[in-house]
Amino acid sequence: MSEAVDRLFALTGKIVEEGVSLIPRVIPSDKPFVQYRHYPKGDCIAPGNKSRWFYHAHKPEEREEGEHGHFHMFLPLDMFKGVEPLHKPERKKNKKGRYPAKVVHFAALGFSLDGTPLYWFTTNYWVTTEYMMPADAIAKRLKNYNMQNAPGDPLVNDWLTAAVEVFHDPIIDLLHERDKVLVDGNYTDKSTEITSRMDFDL
Repeated sequence: MSEAVDRLFALTGKIVEEGVSLIPRVIPSDKPFVQYRHYPKGDCIAPGNKSRWFYHAHKPEEREEGEHGHFHMFLPLDMFKGVEPLHKPERKKNKKGRYPAKVVHFAALGFSLDGTPLYWFTTNYWVTTEYMMPADAIAKRLKNYNMQNAPGDPLVNDWLTAAVEVFHDPIIDLLHERDKVLVDGNYTDKSTEITSRMDFDL
């Protein structure tokens, strides 16, 4: 764990030294920023084990004060063979003519307007239309999250990989809290969006 913390601090130091936070490294500077759109297009997917993330932002009135947007992070469904999901999407095309991605969402990380990480949080099923796996199953696999050598800015991918490693146990705690919130199976209840959260505090 100490190595992961050192790595996260080193990567953060490099970001500060270069004067460019994670957000502008993800959002193209030559095009208008579009709310709700995934950045990058098609998500960022690691070539090895298919870990992935995307960044997006809601309308200002739907964000917390000072928030710009957040990274959603996923493990591939293939890591969960033999595990029964708590809830899963129907295998039918959405409005864009695509089938739901075979992914397992484990956390999101909110960022401020100036690019500072604010807080971790988990979400209800309907937010990401994922294969929602039990916290215990994710706990056995979260250490495999690795965005190194994925497309895009290496600093973004390496920083997110290190952040998940540093906050491994707290993320699992958030997932257990999520499962308690959703114990009655209210996976499509639009009044339940954020199921647990924790400040990004090193």
